[in-house]
Amino acid sequence: MSTENKIIHFGSSARGARTGLQERFRRLANERLMALLRHMLDQADDALFERAEKAGSNQEQQLFFEAMREVRRGRRAFEERFLERLEAAHLGEPVARQPGSAADQGDELSLVDDEHLEEELAIDGMVSKAQTRHSQALAHLCERLDADSDTAWATAETNPVDPRRIGAALEEGAAVLEMEIQPRLILYKLFDRYVVTQLGGFYQELNQLFIDAGVLPTIRPKARPSDGGTAVPRRPTQPRRPGSSPGDVSASGSGELSGREAEEAFAVLQNLLAARRPETEWSGTGYTSGGQAAPVGEVLEALSGLQFQAAPETDPDAGNVVPLSPDVLKQRVRQQMGRGDAAALGQAEDDTIDIVSMLFDAVLEDPNLPDSIKAVLARLQIPVLKVALLDRAFFSQRNHPARRLINDIARAGVGWTESDTPAKDPLYQAIERIVTRVLDEFSDDVTVFENAREEFRQFLEDDRARAHQIEERTRQAAEGKAKVDSAREKVDAAMRERIGGRQLPDCAERLLHEGWSQVLFIALLREGEDSEAWRKKLDVVERLVWSLDPKPDHASRKQLVSEIPPLLHDLRTDLNAVMFNPIEMTKLFKALEEEHIKTLSRRPDAAPPVADTTGSQQPEVAGVTGEAEPEETVFSGEALESAGDDLDAYRERLDQVAIGTWFEFRQDSGKHLRAKLSARLSGGDRLIFVNRAGFKLADRRRDELAEALRKESVLLLDDNMLFDKALENVVANLRSMRDAR
Repeated sequence: MSTENKIIHFGSSARGARTGLQERFRRLANERLMALLRHMLDQADDALFERAEKAGSNQEQQLFFEAMREVRRGRRAFEERFLERLEAAHLGEPVARQPGSAADQGDELSLVDDEHLEEELAIDGMVSKAQTRHSQALAHLCERLDADSDTAWATAETNPVDPRRIGAALEEGAAVLEMEIQPRLILYKLFDRYVVTQLGGFYQELNQLFIDAGVLPTIRPKARPSDGGTAVPRRPTQPRRPGSSPGDVSASGSGELSGREAEEAFAVLQNLLAARRPETEWSGTGYTSGGQAAPVGEVLEALSGLQFQAAPETDPDAGNVVPLSPDVLKQRVRQQMGRGDAAALGQAEDDTIDIVSMLFDAVLEDPNLPDSIKAVLARLQIPVLKVALLDRAFFSQRNHPARRLINDIARAGVGWTESDTPAKDPLYQAIERIVTRVLDEFSDDVTVFENAREEFRQFLEDDRARAHQIEERTRQAAEGKAKVDSAREKVDAAMRERIGGRQLPDCAERLLHEGWSQVLFIALLREGEDSEAWRKKLDVVERLVWSLDPKPDHASRKQLVSEIPPLLHDLRTDLNAVMFNPIEMTKLFKALEEEHIKTLSRRPDAAPPVADTTGSQQPEVAGVTGEAEPEETVFSGEALESAGDDLDAYRERLDQVAIGTWFEFRQDSGKHLRAKLSARLSGGDRLIFVNRAGFKLADRRRDELAEALRKESVLLLDDNMLFDKALENVVANLRSMRDAR
């Protein structure tokens, strides 16, 4: 039958070159489908003969021999009727029978001929499988048909190459053959094997036709209207966890995804992944990447077999994790299924393996996670892959049990410091125990992840409770030390301010710094900086310094004579109160008396000596000492000042860091220690860090830590939602690859 003169009209908005593109689309689609049908019919003779050879009786054998002759006799009519229905689909004629209608007739099934019903169910099964497997490609083809026509018309019912149209053409074409149901079903199985399994490459080629013509080269997946049949058929919803319901709230604040929403989310990843997928080539009888794809159940069974075999290999010396690459994993799955052909996996299964492998690559490249923890997490690659195959919502639902378990393990692992014997560490043991439980118990029930997560969270709660008590005592001790250090600094600053540049006699220096500083220190701690007691003690410092200054006139010398007794009284009283050495105090007071005599006898024009402050260094508050303390880099005031405004961004960043954030201290020795910010003291100027057990690991000044952040000798660690970050990285990489292409 000639079809060259048939013209296709998709609506009044079709125009010019676009109509020409649609004609090319029609010709290409019909040529490919007719070639596939002819190849299928070429195999029919051998398939029917083989079946006849296995017949259990002469009557059954004769039935298949007659079917062979009927196929030869009616082949031309079969091909012509098949092509007619394909052309009718392009002209927009409705499908005579909607696939699936027989299965919905309920009580009226008894009125339908059993053989005819069996025939319809066989075709409906092929159609349903193809619609599910190629939902993304079909949706993209509908969008491109709409874009080329400037009107929204293409749906699953109106798309001329939708599987239901192809199934209807098969049903009407095969109707010209007069044969029994057994050979007819064999014919349909051949159609499934040689035509339906090639539809992936077929739809890819048709989409590429529009892409090459500049029609929607890239598509952002979106939901299509559900009326009149959608181009994205609904996939069975994800396995429901006991006690859950569609209204369960996810971590992101939204409810669980429906089957359609989960498929659309997965389609986003598939669309991006298409940039990495090699194009199929037409061989004349099929596509090079075509072939019989294994059912997803068979793939899951093969993965379960691999799950109980050896985990991903690790190098114990280098600590490098070597996860299963997607190519290796696919090959092992095929071997496990007993299939060596590259087409053993369907497109969705193939894409899922690629996506999960990329996710684990991103997880294992995360610098926030220690290598030993990565090695344990890598063993979850196959269980997580099985979850993704069972439940498309895994990629889009933040509160999915498998994702939450991975995030919890990663969050706990961020605070873990590598050691020479990780297997002896309680946290490492707990993580390894949880991962082993998943490997041993998970088959297809996602509650295994929930139960494992609950066990792990219980361990973490007990561990945190123990650490919290120690950390609280550590924090209180640090606060006390900070208060003491701050008081000493204020005492020193107050005395320097009142002494100024004077060079006091040795006895006065010792009285002030060895004795009176203690008086000031206790007054500041007990009474506070705004107290009357603090001001009176400072006044004694001023009075002592004044008493040693030269007196220019008789009145001032007379005043000094009257001031000395109460000054000495105040000094003696408070020094005794702080239990200053009485023998030493007597000596110092005797020397002070001599200095006062010198002051009274000094010439009025004599200038007081001035202290040489060049090269002097102020007392420095040392960091916390201990075996586990990170090596402390000391930054001089000049060095910090020279950094100028460069440190402002790092200071601001430190000010915004939440208590509980983990840091990594990188030492010159090459050892990296991880510590958690436990407290901010002295108005945020001092930061206290503890290890996982709650013991103090470091005490750092804000500016010193800001400088260390700038030099990257200290790093901020991110323990938030490892899996979600990995997924974001995968999507970003796929987008870059798509854009580059």
